[in-house]
Amino acid sequence: MPYFIIFCLFFNFNLFAKDHSFKDFTEANFFAPIDEDYLKLKAVCRQNYDDKNRKKYFEILFYSNQNHVFDLNKHFRAYELGHQNLKRPFYSFTVRNWFHALAIKTKNVNFISNTSQLTKRRNEIIPEKLFEDILGDGEFTLYFHYLMDNTKSSGNFQVINQDIVRKCFD
Repeated sequence: MPYFIIFCLFFNFNLFAKDHSFKDFTEANFFAPIDEDYLKLKAVCRQNYDDKNRKKYFEILFYSNQNHVFDLNKHFRAYELGHQNLKRPFYSFTVRNWFHALAIKTKNVNFISNTSQLTKRRNEIIPEKLFEDILGDGEFTLYFHYLMDNTKSSGNFQVINQDIVRKCFD
């Protein structure tokens, strides 16, 4: 009987597992294109220091049509319990919506995340090379699988003021 329970639990876990490879996710799904008007991003630099003037984190806030949509972050300190053992600096990408999966493609990196969300603000730790590609090129493709209505969208985003992005992290 215990083997049957273990078998059932294993089967259910695999039945509902949401792990996808980048290739499986981006090639096996239909993604509605994001309207061209939303693909141009304006970057705003924000640098945060503590009371002793030590770097906490620097970030680029990306705006599309006057709406704050993404952040690109470089963290010099770790405050979250799960981030305490990360080598610093570390990097993250922030979105503000409910997603089942999120994938980012640059010229050198394919990144996918399908972690569960507890809040509308989703902050994903990303590889340094992905961060560097976005800084260097100001261009990246995002693939979204929305959680609430099961739709999927994608678009090639371009930063219109790339000089701000490069200067922010100096």
